[in-house]
Amino acid sequence: MPKAKEMQALKSFVQKGLGCGCPDEVFSFIQIKKKPDVFRGLPIDSLVTIGDRLLVAICLSESLDSGMGAGIKEALAAGKQLRDSAGFNRFRLVVISEKADSIAPAIQEQFAGLTGLDDRIHLHVVRPSVVPGFLTQT
Repeated sequence: MPKAKEMQALKSFVQKGLGCGCPDEVFSFIQIKKKPDVFRGLPIDSLVTIGDRLLVAICLSESLDSGMGAGIKEALAAGKQLRDSAGFNRFRLVVISEKADSIAPAIQEQFAGLTGLDDRIHLHVVRPSVVPGFLTQT
């Protein structure tokens, strides 16, 4: 469980940075797992569970290999499966990169072309400066 200051930073990031409309009470329970087993072999550095509603997977761009598209596609599929099996409302995959502005269009294009996803799965490509620091530590 994050400290109070970290929880506030995380809440702000999720609500303002990712555009999540989760009410404040959802943030009463937050769990962060580094290198979660459910994403073993995929480029997910941590998984944030917020209440019983939201799953946020964090991918540091350094975790992506040259097969960036395949890793993201597999992570989205695994996230959807986890969301559905655990009864969560949404899954958000956050790719963090210093080059967010230049890589976001290609990643978003890949995301838009994927089949089998729904409107409760979101992909975000952001710069490290908008993410609470404790989420980017490996």
